[in-house]
Amino acid sequence: MNFRSSWPIVSLVSLIAATAPGDDLDSGLPEIATDSATASAAADPVAPDTDDLLTMHLSLEESIQLALQNNLDVEVQRFTPLIAGEQETQAWGAYDPEFFAEFGYSDIENPSSFILEGLGTDSVSISDSYDGFGGFRGLLPYLGSEYNFQFDAERSTTNLPVQSFSPEYRSSFSLSVTQPLLRGLIWNEAWTRVKTTRVRYDESLENFRRQVMDTVQAVEDAYWNLIATSDQKRVAQKSLETAQALLGQTETQYEVGVVSRVEVVEAEAGVAERDFNLIAADNRYRTAQDGLTNLVLGTGLTADSTLRIKPTDHPKDYVTYHIDTEQATRRAFERRPELKIADDAIERQKLELKFAKNGRLPRLDLQFNYGNRGLAGRQNPNLSVGSVSEGGFGDTLNGFLTDDAADQFTARAVLSIPIPNTAARSQVSQGELALRRAIADKRRLEQNIILEIRKAVRDLQSSQEGIEAAQRAAEASAEQLRAERIRLEYGESTPFDVLLREEDFVEAESREINAIRLYRTSVTGLSRAQGSILANRNIAIDKVSAVQ
Repeated sequence: MNFRSSWPIVSLVSLIAATAPGDDLDSGLPEIATDSATASAAADPVAPDTDDLLTMHLSLEESIQLALQNNLDVEVQRFTPLIAGEQETQAWGAYDPEFFAEFGYSDIENPSSFILEGLGTDSVSISDSYDGFGGFRGLLPYLGSEYNFQFDAERSTTNLPVQSFSPEYRSSFSLSVTQPLLRGLIWNEAWTRVKTTRVRYDESLENFRRQVMDTVQAVEDAYWNLIATSDQKRVAQKSLETAQALLGQTETQYEVGVVSRVEVVEAEAGVAERDFNLIAADNRYRTAQDGLTNLVLGTGLTADSTLRIKPTDHPKDYVTYHIDTEQATRRAFERRPELKIADDAIERQKLELKFAKNGRLPRLDLQFNYGNRGLAGRQNPNLSVGSVSEGGFGDTLNGFLTDDAADQFTARAVLSIPIPNTAARSQVSQGELALRRAIADKRRLEQNIILEIRKAVRDLQSSQEGIEAAQRAAEASAEQLRAERIRLEYGESTPFDVLLREEDFVEAESREINAIRLYRTSVTGLSRAQGSILANRNIAIDKVSAVQ
């Protein structure tokens, strides 16, 4: 590859998967192989053009490579799967276990006249305590089970003589599990979100693949359009030069008295008209330059940019294709990302419908709780009678999970039935309608693809026939122009007649140029309609998706 530019932002990174073969031979569209010389040159630094530092010579393959690297539409869509992947990870975060804890101190004075407390009339009971608890709780995937493991500890002192210990130490642990049996079983909110975000991630990948396909098609169309507008400009320039030469000839004939002034005016009008046509052709060419530059270089197109892309591929050679419409349609149904996106939308609606139907069920939960409690302390100095065995906080844990443990076990069933459960029933109805709509959307898309394939095949066939017809017309028009010029030399014609023939010839050449452009864009259009445009160019989507 010979880049003739000093454009600072351009660097070719090979985006072609060398091991991905083209696979559309059966459809009549040949695979587009990467030329080894082009591939090896793609890694070369940009070489300046000594003739014009603002001209970049690019083949179609190189234009596509640069577009996949620099195109802003691709760049924007490139982040969508990454965001969708983070959303899936976020959904799994609902199952992260949560650590919790709480600590506190209390000092309570309570006036009491209760004689049995041993304080006497109008006495005050004083107690202070340090307490806290902590543990883990969370949600289990799939089944929707809620768990909670908690450990509690407390140290308290009192002046009540009826309390054996002061300070007193208490500790306990408990493990509780709540298992839904109807509503919330499997198709709870957290699990449904995990499943739907997975589908959305797959959908985002297909959306990115669709954007890459559209970009490749746009680059190919813009590339051939630039060549066509360049040829149209060349034809307009040649036509102007011909009219100017004819004007010079007519003015010479007028000076020697061979023709009248009217014929000179006619020749001048012909020059003016062709000058206008050249201005219009040059404007279309510059617009085509901007279009291809924007696709290929992205931000490389600036307000004051004077960069000029010069295509190195030539579209005049073409191959006649014979397309099997049914086979092309089958390939489209297998490969079009739009259909996979529609399938993902259907799958998403099915998941949402399962969640909605689960919400219509009554709530029936089983709750289990098991734990141990321990007690220890030092003898209360206010204790009036007897004595107790003493121990520290560690002694409260001695009996845990043993035969001597103070066990607590509970099992409960919790039932609730919304009547008449209007919201849940309405959500199910909405889900069923949304699913039917998603299925109808896919059927409509399939029908549109059939129409696209049929049109693309017709466009390709007619463009092939159009090239041959345009070539014959251009040859005939060139012969008529040559004959008219000979007649003018012998005085049997006028400059006006020659200009008319020349206009016919220019129009014929323009039709031939447009026919070739239409043929190239029709090949690209059929390849895109079949969903094989990336495979034909050996483009690996996983390499394109990497963030720059």
